[in-house]
Amino acid sequence: MAEEFGAPAADTLPVREGDSGSLVKSIQQNLITAGFTISADGVFGPATEQAVRAFQQKNGLTADGIVGPQTYSALNKPKQSYPLPSGVYRLGASGEPVKQIQRALQKLGLKPGSIDGEYGPQTAAAVRKFQSRYSALADDGVYGPSTRSYMLSALK
Repeated sequence: MAEEFGAPAADTLPVREGDSGSLVKSIQQNLITAGFTISADGVFGPATEQAVRAFQQKNGLTADGIVGPQTYSALNKPKQSYPLPSGVYRLGASGEPVKQIQRALQKLGLKPGSIDGEYGPQTAAAVRKFQSRYSALADDGVYGPSTRSYMLSALK
């Protein structure tokens, strides 16, 4: 099922370099939403293939540059938001606000331990590790307004 000019039309998965059509355009728009700089022209060229590989790698998928069911599903999944509490939390704190901090730390690839709402040594160590990434933050393991601000930016 080839179009008259050039690339075959793709309206079913998998979609790969050389394909074109509305499904490709939709995938490109989702890649743009995910932060990739490509054009949504409906043609699956080298730039789209590179963006798909990068997206797959970032999301723990097989980075083959082909949009199959898993990649398509990940591209269409609504972004999970990570609400972060205001205030100051440190060793010994507990409750839902601590769970929010732990979920955000986990999303950032840090290891806060169990998402149990207990601000224990592992959570404090994960906060310290996050803080050490930014010279403007004190590496004290205490979650406060400045750490919150940097975490919100890092989660975007």
